[in-house]
Amino acid sequence: MSETTKILVISDVHGRMRDLRWVLQNETADAMFYLGDGLYDLNGALELNKTPVPYPIYRVAGNCDVGYQEPTEGMAPFAGVLFFYTHGHHYGVKMGSERLAESAGERGADVALFGHTHRRELVRGVGTAATVFNPGSLRDGGSYGVIKVTDGQCEFSWKRVPQF
Repeated sequence: MSETTKILVISDVHGRMRDLRWVLQNETADAMFYLGDGLYDLNGALELNKTPVPYPIYRVAGNCDVGYQEPTEGMAPFAGVLFFYTHGHHYGVKMGSERLAESAGERGADVALFGHTHRRELVRGVGTAATVFNPGSLRDGGSYGVIKVTDGQCEFSWKRVPQF
């Protein structure tokens, strides 16, 4: 029987720490990609949590994360899939995700994760391009992504934080 790896993808919190705390307290996962524009919120939410999250958080700085030392991109393998992750502003993603997809594919990545646009997006790779996935914005609509990886295959979905 195959084991499934569950990965949370969060971006663009921009002060909605309440929603981020809800995700941290209510979602289980094997890992999280935190794609920037809210590192202050992430640090604050982790500090306020009663128990530490039981999974690694891979984080990058976004264009609004001034003064943070986190890198602007990274790569991480999970369950036979290589993920490239970035905020996206250095790849012109507001004009389209093609450049990001090609760049990630050239590095050998299967999937490129990005934020910055505040819009959900999933485009499967074409040729050498990586599949691109944007979780949307936690601030604008309470949107975050969930990726389930089984035997090197990804299932992408979006969820919303309940609005109280």
